[in-house]
Amino acid sequence: MSEPVYDITDDVKRDVLAATDLVQLIGATTSLKKAGRSWKGLCPFHGEKSASFHVHPDKGFYYCFGCGAKGDAITFVREIERLEFPDAVAYLARLAGITLPMRRSGTRVDRGKETRAAEALSLAAAFFRANLDGHPAARALLEKRGLTPEEGHAYGFGAALDAWDALKSALAPRVQEEALVEAGLLQKNPETGRVYDRFRNRLTIEIRDGRGEILGFGARAFGDDQPKYLNSPETARFSKGKLLYGLDRAKEAIRREDIVLLVEGYFDRIACERAGAANAVASMGTALTSSQIDLLARQAATVVVAYDGDAPGVAAAYKAFPLLLARGAHVRHLALPEGHDPDSFLAAHGPEALRAAIAGAPPLLETLLARIPVAGDEDPTERAARLREAADILTAAPDPVLRHELLSGLARGAGVPLSVLAPPTGKKTALTAVKPMSEASAPRHSIDLPEQEARVLAALLSEWPESARLAMRIPEDIFFHPVAKELLMAIKELPVGTGTLDFSQLTSHLGADAGPLAAELLLRQGNMGAENPGESGAKTGDKSGLSRIHIPLLQLKIRSLEETARGLQPEIQDAAAAGNLAGRDAAYRRKQSLVEEVRKLKAELKAETARRI
Repeated sequence: MSEPVYDITDDVKRDVLAATDLVQLIGATTSLKKAGRSWKGLCPFHGEKSASFHVHPDKGFYYCFGCGAKGDAITFVREIERLEFPDAVAYLARLAGITLPMRRSGTRVDRGKETRAAEALSLAAAFFRANLDGHPAARALLEKRGLTPEEGHAYGFGAALDAWDALKSALAPRVQEEALVEAGLLQKNPETGRVYDRFRNRLTIEIRDGRGEILGFGARAFGDDQPKYLNSPETARFSKGKLLYGLDRAKEAIRREDIVLLVEGYFDRIACERAGAANAVASMGTALTSSQIDLLARQAATVVVAYDGDAPGVAAAYKAFPLLLARGAHVRHLALPEGHDPDSFLAAHGPEALRAAIAGAPPLLETLLARIPVAGDEDPTERAARLREAADILTAAPDPVLRHELLSGLARGAGVPLSVLAPPTGKKTALTAVKPMSEASAPRHSIDLPEQEARVLAALLSEWPESARLAMRIPEDIFFHPVAKELLMAIKELPVGTGTLDFSQLTSHLGADAGPLAAELLLRQGNMGAENPGESGAKTGDKSGLSRIHIPLLQLKIRSLEETARGLQPEIQDAAAAGNLAGRDAAYRRKQSLVEEVRKLKAELKAETARRI
């Protein structure tokens, strides 16, 4: 008799999470105290003396502002108990008294939906591929990247047409609309109910699992449409945070070399293979998840991190180092010069130079030492910060012998006593910050986000899914901060039918800055609501928490329109100087129209403000 396994669907997962008391679960590991609507305590994932670990039971997630640990009850159990996903769900189900459905390994139990989704994705891939050769913009984009049409087909590229229902109409005779929605190929407008193609006017690329099965698509805009890159939404088959792009093509090379090369995007991974480094995989962004870390560590003994050479790419690499080290991986770092990524480096310097750069990627310790300023040459605070950063990364090594050797190498290379970097257990290192910033003096959020943008995003998150329709109506261009735009677009991609905000799913699509920001805004909003329970409705008696963002939304619209109007002034002056009176007058009329719209919005803002006093 084959060993039984759990049949864990999305509905089962939601039922288990809903039945789990997150505060009680985490409180059994670390002491928690009430702080507004959230709970606060010492982080169980890293040593600290000042509480920076928050639990938000209403939204079902935890977040540590010290080490960045975050997730839901399942994530917590996986990390604390070192369990795989099904076993973590079963652990929580037993605590909640829920009986999980079982199926025998290898049997086919109600595979209808999965089969239909697989068929829909396969047909969609064929449709996109068939459009490629006759699509000028798609071929031009591939040519710009140095790819021939034949290579485009080989790597799974295609083209989504500039139409709302091209794919929907093409597949209608063979696939039901419901199956196309479930596969993430169509999406429904929550306000109108209209169903339309998710991918429109974009270069598409197939995203496959390690076995080569298509699970979803990535898509790059041809023009200025936002977002520039769009992936399939989270479905029963596709979860970006659990996949490594290109693993199906890279497996043999990884097995042969026992080295896996981690890059950021699709084109970076393809560039590496074209240069002869077929062992490359892409994390599809810099928000590396614990599932991807586990997947990487299982593939090879050595992981070469080759994120973009610009500042965000280097910062993301340094966040990945301790995670990989903690999984027992031997880590190396490829930092390409002049801010290059593998794709641009290949175009500028050729395949031999890229192969040489990959082969010469230094070990982690050498990378960390190169970043530390020489004693006496720089501000000592900068040197101390880099030393502390390096020591914290190397301390993540689980093997005490390896950890000692790494820290000893750091001490020798930096000219610092080992006792300073690695004091006896329980004693404070000389590199430890003497006095952490108090919560009262800490910034409201980790990035310099305009207050109006923060208030709007906080309300959209805290009031989900009631805020879904409003979120869809908010244009990205009224937000100026790129991380705010990223978070708004991720909110728009959230599935509405789940009933509550799935924080783990949200953050799996966010970068290194947007994920922590989402946690901070949620915690901040919840605590403000607890301290000021009458605030959300103001004097209007409106019980919807969304009413509180009417004013900041008006302010953002006014700011955006004023910025656009100011941008027209040089156009007016240039047209007048060139004698283009028609162009001058057209630009002037556009500006006046914007000025009039601003005037009306300011009047509305004044009235709304007076109504709330």
